[in-house]
Amino acid sequence: MAEAAAPPPGGAAGGDTVRRARRVRSIAVWSVALFVAAVPVAFVSASLGNASEAQTGSLLALLFWLSGFVAAVWAFVVAFRHWDTLPLGTRWLASLPLLVVLTLVALVMLALVSF
Repeated sequence: MAEAAAPPPGGAAGGDTVRRARRVRSIAVWSVALFVAAVPVAFVSASLGNASEAQTGSLLALLFWLSGFVAAVWAFVVAFRHWDTLPLGTRWLASLPLLVVLTLVALVMLALVSF
């Protein structure tokens, strides 16, 4: 009687790892897209003369940015839970949006404190 092959480390079968890596990549790409979508909205709202329209544009930019931040955190958490089974490129793709945003927030905080 032949013995069954042991599953890969982490309990994930090969198809689960590919599906999980695809999901992590998709979430990470969406987070970057939402961060990028906030930039033109912020520029347009800053150039508007009417205060109520500028406020609406700023709220929309903030909504895009916060949605991107939530997606970046979500991608990082999913990737961190399955870190050993994911390919190296997917690990970087999942962690970079959050790392870049947190680095920029830290730089802004340092600039505000120093001035």
